[in-house]
Amino acid sequence: MERFSAVLVALALMILVGAPAARATAMEKVGNYLLPVESGEIEGAGTAVPKKCDVVVVGGGCGGIYSGYRLLSGSTVIKPTVCTFEATNRVGGRIFSIRGLGKYADMTVDLGAYRYVDGRHTLVQGLVENLLKLKYVLYDPSSTTFRKIVDDKGDDLGFVTFVEELAKLSMSLGMKLFLNSPVTKVDRMPSTSSDTQYSVSVMGPGGKVMKVVAKHVIFNVPQRPLMRILQNSNLARITDWNPALDMPFPLMAAKMYLYYDDAWWVYMNRLNGTMNDPNTNNATTFNSSSLFITPPLRGRYHDGDWKCNADNSKCHGMLMYTYASDNGGTFSRGGQGLDISPYNGVVPRFYWNYAVNPDPSKPYVVLDMASNSGKNLIMAAHKKVVDYHIGINVPIPEPYASTYPSQAVVVVWDPQIHWTGGAWHSYKNGIFGSAVSTNYSDPRNAVPVASIKPFAGENIWVANEAFSAVQGWAEGSLIMAENVVTQMGAAAPTFISPERHACVLHPTYNYNATLCALSLNPLVQGVTRRSAAAAASSIALATLQASAKLASGRKLGTF
Repeated sequence: MERFSAVLVALALMILVGAPAARATAMEKVGNYLLPVESGEIEGAGTAVPKKCDVVVVGGGCGGIYSGYRLLSGSTVIKPTVCTFEATNRVGGRIFSIRGLGKYADMTVDLGAYRYVDGRHTLVQGLVENLLKLKYVLYDPSSTTFRKIVDDKGDDLGFVTFVEELAKLSMSLGMKLFLNSPVTKVDRMPSTSSDTQYSVSVMGPGGKVMKVVAKHVIFNVPQRPLMRILQNSNLARITDWNPALDMPFPLMAAKMYLYYDDAWWVYMNRLNGTMNDPNTNNATTFNSSSLFITPPLRGRYHDGDWKCNADNSKCHGMLMYTYASDNGGTFSRGGQGLDISPYNGVVPRFYWNYAVNPDPSKPYVVLDMASNSGKNLIMAAHKKVVDYHIGINVPIPEPYASTYPSQAVVVVWDPQIHWTGGAWHSYKNGIFGSAVSTNYSDPRNAVPVASIKPFAGENIWVANEAFSAVQGWAEGSLIMAENVVTQMGAAAPTFISPERHACVLHPTYNYNATLCALSLNPLVQGVTRRSAAAAASSIALATLQASAKLASGRKLGTF
């Protein structure tokens, strides 16, 4: 593990300094696994755990970091002491970007959350664009709905950038952040005064358990990790938790990216749109015996990172080959096996045996052609991409059709990852997004409101996507966190208007209201390095067309 950390540090320094684009920089390896630069490893995280904190935040995902920021920046009286304990070595949770990929170690990929909705995602957009002043462009050039985070040149920074920057800002305000510090239980202490206090058990280096006394505890963890902590705590014996906590269930999801030294889709000007093979709506597909044999293709041209050299004569990049989950036609009940096509269940499970990291806390691997597993996967995936384009009469030109990608990034978000317990969540009763109502007869039908303070009379709070009204999005976690801190007495945030703040508070929540869907900021896209490269690519269309004739004569599945 020491060598693993040293390699990551070295790679991180290399990226920060900026390696020349013309010189290849090989990624380090442990065994058959390539080591990327992981995001969210915040400099200055604490090591000396205090004995007392006013507020303990369990989990360093976006909702946890946001809770700390809002309590410290929105305090109307004495600023509380806030300690955030994160079980892993990084902040962000399922907002998980990895960097340093590809031949030049300059590619970034989002393994988890990766975009936000203009207007409707009020808090994410307010943080990214208003508070943190990060750069952003359209996620899909053909749609104005989604935005993503980029640098000054328009290149991908990774969605976790806003969590990283928010963590730094929160720490500057006094938040104490502790990485590699899992919370194992939270016990209510015997009452000796009017203030209820909690003993929070934190596991430190070498398995040593430290106790922190807190007045409030905010859980920013998904359902399964939350249950693991609660079942180990005396709260589970002292009082019943709200049945709303039992309503979510996890969904699985998988992604795979392929790295090409020549980004042929850029040369072909295929910068948006999807690739789907086989057709998931085809009844024949549902009974096909080949679904588990070849890598399922459900890709997007516009998702992966890519860059071109100074004169745009050569581009390299990451192509999204697959992104799919096991939710079905009705979405909110699909993960239970109801109304779900076999294809949806197959896609994430196909990649299970590939996404096996030596570190069981990591949901991803980066493979190359050096191992049998990596080679077989990469070759099979590339052949399918070539066949797909022949099938739609847009063949990939030579020599690119015969040139294999050199790396594959595979991630499977499944319940086996102890700190997440799945990709995202839905509700067992099939209510999409659940109901946000402060007047409910059954808490199971109003999970976001009922689960936010699940123990009657206790200062135990929950803020996570799993229990939110916007499941599957970072916005869901932030909305719950905003309601938590508002109920704890924080003043309204300054990065959005009071009217938009009302849009996310449970008593006045209305996701579909016209006001709550209006864009916070107009899109200022301009000409980015990426769009300029696409427009000025020196690969002539006539050359591509001539090359395509060679590829079009190839039979499906042959090279």
